[in-house]
Parts: sequence; structure tokens; C-alpha cells
Amino acid sequence: MSLKIVIITQGVSRIVPPLVESGHSVVGILESASRGAARGRISVFMRNALGWLAQWLFAVGFLKSFCQQKGIAYRLMYSSQDAGLEEWLRQLQPDVIVVHSMSQLLRRNIYSIPRLGAINLHPSYLPNYRGPNPDFWHYYDVDLHPGATVHFVDDGEDTGDILLQEKLDVPLGMKSPERSQRVVSELGVALLLRVLDQLEAGAEQRMAQPADSPTVRARNLKTEEHGAIIDWQTWSIEKIWHVLRGTEQWLNAVPPPQGLYRGQRWSVEDYRLEDTSQLRVGRIHRQNGEYRIACKEGTIKLTQAFSIKRFAVFVLVTVLRRGSL
Repeated sequence: MSLKIVIITQGVSRIVPPLVESGHSVVGILESASRGAARGRISVFMRNALGWLAQWLFAVGFLKSFCQQKGIAYRLMYSSQDAGLEEWLRQLQPDVIVVHSMSQLLRRNIYSIPRLGAINLHPSYLPNYRGPNPDFWHYYDVDLHPGATVHFVDDGEDTGDILLQEKLDVPLGMKSPERSQRVVSELGVALLLRVLDQLEAGAEQRMAQPADSPTVRARNLKTEEHGAIIDWQTWSIEKIWHVLRGTEQWLNAVPPPQGLYRGQRWSVEDYRLEDTSQLRVGRIHRQNGEYRIACKEGTIKLTQAFSIKRFAVFVLVTVLRRGSL
């Protein structure tokens, strides 16, 4: 007898297809709205437009369309206090809620509905890096031994009892998509499926977490923090390279390309140790036809390739943002 599952996530995330294809029954999916949308800072038109852009640029499928194709009940969730949300969930009668990549904390009125409670897949080895952005803080601390944890949801932020967790090793400079593939798609999903089988059999084992975490809270960075997050004067070139390369798709720590390449992003290549006493650290210089950013111990190579899609996205997002002001 399979479990009846409701998933809470954003988009067709890495856990959705494996759970739908598992031996369990996904009876409903709640799509967690982004923080901006949940706070009323983004219009429905802008949200839909950005969704289409994501689908075009990154081949990200719409979760609503996915659910329609699979015959799964779908609902957009702004918060645990949404009108009608509790009734919608109770009618589905789930055995368990599975959470991954949710923009707000799940409240007791929701996570207490299933008979087995709610579980969350968190991409860190808890109690390390509790919070919404463990990916960045692993890079920031040069933690090359991350992990994944499946735990019960409670009133705190990633503080519920642990069900299963494991660590793995990643190399210095591994980029975020490859890292997420290993941490979430491979390790995390495997742990999640094992926990669901244990819950079905009544064989789960839970371990309480300590009250405090030994690491910083894995918070999201504020926009104004991006440009100042790297300490160019004291960090080693290996650490700077690791952070820049790992987060090249979203961290704005260096000035973006300009001119014809405006709206594009740098690709972070190799680094080399060399004398930079005549260069200004943290600045991009042109050396022998190459773009390189100077560090106190050497330089890091940056490359750029023009993408029509990224340029179109940049233009449209700029227009949408101006229109929403």
C-alpha cells in the first residue's frame, strides 16, 4: 500500500519527477510562490512573464502544466494562511507532505494535517547551514564535505527531528549546477525515497537536533551585499576562485560584462599564481587578449559568450521592472 503524498516546492524541482515516478501516489502539489510574490511585490503579469523566460532560457517546465499532464491536483501557495488551503489539503487526505525549495516556513496548521506529518529535504548536513541558501554558504566557507538531510518539519527553521542524512565530497571549484545534481538529485532524492519507504513500513528512526547550529544561518544575501561579499585583500586566490566559479550564474560579486555583452554573465575559468603588485585587486584587467580579475596572489580568467536568449531576458526583465515601479 503506497503513501498518499502532497509535495510543496517551486517549479518542476529535482524531487518532483522521482516522487511522481516512485511507487507512492502524489495526490497534490503546492507551488510555493517566491518571496516577492508572496509579499505582493510582483504582479501576476510579471510573474507569468518571468516564468515563460525561465522556461525558454533554462528549459524549466511549468509545474501547473506538469500537474495537468499527470492528473495531479495543483495549487499556488502564497502562505500557510491562504484562504481555503487547509480545506484543499484535507480533501486530498495525504499521509505525508514532502517539502523541498519552499520560500516560507510551513506553519503548524498545514504540516499537522497529514497523519505522518511533513518532511523536508534540506541540502546540508543538519544542523549545519539551517536556512534558505545553504548552497552559497558552503561555497563561502569552502566546505567541500556537504550533505543532504531529510527531517521532520516543526515550528523552527530546519530544526525538526532528523530521519536520514549523509555527506559526500565535492572538488574545489565545482559549479553550482553540478553540485546540486550530486547533493540533491543523487544523494537527496535517494534519502527521501528511503525515508518514504520507512514511513510506509512504520520503521522510521528519528534523531533530535541540538538547539544551536555550529555554522552561520544560511540566509539569502541582500542585493547590496553581492559586491562586497569577497574580501579581496585577505582571501586566498583558491577561495575567491571557488566562490566565483561555484556561484557564477547568480552572485554579482564582480562588474558584469558591458557593451555588446551587457546582460550576459562571466564564465569563470582557471586561475594562475603570478605577480599582481601592479594591478588593483578585485578589478577586471585585459591581459594578452584575455579578461582576468586580479587577486593578491594571481589572476582568474573570465570568458564571455554572447547569448541572444540572455540578452532578450535582460531587456524584458528591465522593461518589466520599470513597469512595476
